[in-house]
Amino acid sequence: MKSKLTLLILLVAAFMSCKKTTNVDVTVSTSGKLTYRLTDGAGKGLPNVKVSLFDRTDAYYSNYNVLLETRLTDPNGLADFGDLNPNNYMLVADSAKVNNVAYMVQEYVQVLTGAVKAKETKVTDYSGTFALSVRSYNNNQALKNIGVIVIPSNKFNYASTTAANLKVADFSGVTNDAGLITFKIPSNKQYSIYLYNTVNNASYNYNSSVSVQKDATVNYSMTIYQP
Repeated sequence: MKSKLTLLILLVAAFMSCKKTTNVDVTVSTSGKLTYRLTDGAGKGLPNVKVSLFDRTDAYYSNYNVLLETRLTDPNGLADFGDLNPNNYMLVADSAKVNNVAYMVQEYVQVLTGAVKAKETKVTDYSGTFALSVRSYNNNQALKNIGVIVIPSNKFNYASTTAANLKVADFSGVTNDAGLITFKIPSNKQYSIYLYNTVNNASYNYNSSVSVQKDATVNYSMTIYQP
């Protein structure tokens, strides 16, 4: 009986000596990932757009943003910022164009630990509505068929001809029977409004300080003096 017990103990000891010990290293992620895709109104990616990543710093007296890095979107409109510390970041795309119209995109994106934040933004969503009413200075009547040109203020020259202003315009059109015209224009962008006679292209009037906020509507009026 003792010999059997001794044999059993020896077998167990031999088995334990042959058992391998495996050490597993566990790495805990302390960062997250961020990808950012810019598209046009139809969902097509916008390539070669500069996207800047800012870290917001809050101080007692002021708030300011620190530029961390910039990326250019790839052919599918994607900018990959890779690993980032968990935080709220501000993304700015200041060269996104749709139909040759530049939009300013600025938004905050939160990056979480161990997660991939895949943000997709339609740049044309960064726009508002500009509604213009054109009336006669003489009798306040609504004026139809008045040419309206919406020009980025940094491209506007009051001394330029109507033809020249049309070439640098983001939008153009004519007023309807009620003297009204509406445009959906990029938000937070300064515009000049130029009015002209659609028969002879003569200039009527202009205003050089118009802008709208995202998703907002601005109702504006201009008058024309007619001899």
